[in-house]
Amino acid sequence: MVEIDTDTESDLELGKATIVYETATGDLERATVDNDHIAYFQGHWLFAYGTDGDGNDVVRRVPRERVRHVERSVEEIEETFETAVDKTKNTLEDLMN
Repeated sequence: MVEIDTDTESDLELGKATIVYETATGDLERATVDNDHIAYFQGHWLFAYGTDGDGNDVVRRVPRERVRHVERSVEEIEETFETAVDKTKNTLEDLMN
């Protein structure tokens, strides 16, 4: 199994997330990133695992079918859901106005 070393300086309150997924060649990779650098969107897990030469985030997009599991801290998940609900509520309010 290949491990991606993100070498981030994590904020202790945010914690870490670990994603294990199958690559296009069938190998398994494990990446551990800060919780705020991983998200699920449109059937894919996205995670930032580094930066390019210009300082831009490098993001990997993995289809959900290839993901074996994702481990995250419970507090972060609760905060993520609360944030998503708040954003959805604000969007709906904006649409109604």
